[in-house]
Amino acid sequence: MRKLAPILLLLSIALISFSFPAFENNLWSVTFVKGFKNGLLTPEQLTTAPKSHPHARVLQARVAMSEQDDTFALQVIEALVPTNDPVTLQTYAELLFSLERYTEALDIWHSLGMYNKIEHAANALRTSGNSEMAIYALEKAYDIRPDIYARSLQYAQLERANKTRDAGQILESIPLYQAIIDQFPDYVAPYGDLALAYLEQGEPNLALSTLDKAMPKSSADYRFYMRAGNIYDQCGSFDRALEAYQKALLECSNCQDAVQAIDRLINP
Repeated sequence: MRKLAPILLLLSIALISFSFPAFENNLWSVTFVKGFKNGLLTPEQLTTAPKSHPHARVLQARVAMSEQDDTFALQVIEALVPTNDPVTLQTYAELLFSLERYTEALDIWHSLGMYNKIEHAANALRTSGNSEMAIYALEKAYDIRPDIYARSLQYAQLERANKTRDAGQILESIPLYQAIIDQFPDYVAPYGDLALAYLEQGEPNLALSTLDKAMPKSSADYRFYMRAGNIYDQCGSFDRALEAYQKALLECSNCQDAVQAIDRLINP
C-alpha cells in the first residue's frame, strides 16, 4: 500500500492539473451567464475570454446579438471561422440570417443537417414575401429530408410558376413548370398548369401532349383531372375529356362539376 501512495499522489496531481482549465472555463461561463442575466457584465467580460475556453467568444457574440450589436457579434464570430465546430457555425448562421445574408446562413445549416432550422427560415422568408429565397430554403431542406419536404417544395415551386403565368408572363412560366416536372415527374399538378400555359400561348397541340403524359400516372388530384378535362374539351378531344372527368369523379364522388361535365358530353 505504501508503494502505491506515491503513484496515487502523482495521479491525483495530474488529474487536478488536467481538470483545472475545464474548471476555470466552467467558472467563467457561469459568471458570464449570471452577469448577463443580472445586467452586470463588465466591458472586460464582453471583450476578453480565457484562451482555453472553446465557446467563450460564441457566448460573447450571442450577448452582442441579443443587444442587437450585430457589428460586434460579426467581428467576434468571423474571427473564429472557418471552423468545423457546430456551436460556432450555428451561431454564425443565425447572425448571418439576421443580417439578411440568407444564402450563406442556409448553406451553413444545410452543412450541419439542421433541416428544422431551415424550415423555420423558409416560413419566415415566405411570411416576409421573399418567395424566391423561401424556395431556396426548401430546396436545402428537401436535400436533407426529401421524405418530409417534397410536398412543401412542390407547392412553393408551383405557386411561383402560377403567379408568373397569371401575371401575363406566360413564356417565363413555361420553364418553371417544366423544371418541376423534371424534378418530380409523378407530380401531376404542374402538367395541368403547363398545359393551360400552352393553351393560353396558342399552342393546343403542346397542351394536349403535356396532358397525355400525365393522364396515365396514378394520382388522387381531382383538380388536375378537372383541368385536364376542361382543356381536352376546349381542344375538341371529347373522348379524352370524358376520361379525365370520370377520373375526377372517382376522386371526388360528390363533385357536381364532374357530374355535369360528364352528362354534357354523354348527352349533348
